[in-house]
Amino acid sequence: MHELAICDAILKRVDRIVKEERLEGVNSVTLEIGTLSGVVPAFMTDCWQAVIDGTPYAETALLITTEPGVAECLDCGAQFTADPEKLVCPKCGGGTLNPLTGTDLTIAEINAY
Repeated sequence: MHELAICDAILKRVDRIVKEERLEGVNSVTLEIGTLSGVVPAFMTDCWQAVIDGTPYAETALLITTEPGVAECLDCGAQFTADPEKLVCPKCGGGTLNPLTGTDLTIAEINAY
């Protein structure tokens, strides 16, 4: 489960920002997760709770928005919103796809005080 390692890295980044900016705390962290990123949002929520437990960030909420993944079929050129559970072209049934969007995981916002 790579989500645990990702949450740990995000918490370390948040902690570094809090210390550098001399902030008092963090209310929430908002992530944008692409549907083609390979990251499961529900696992992120569970892992976030595990990494913040017993830390100064124990009350920090993790908010997640998802970005739909758009892919291009290299067989017929069609572009479409890709279903990560069924990665085939809806036009020709081809399976040779190039992801155009939805592959990123980004810290979109840190709501700090």
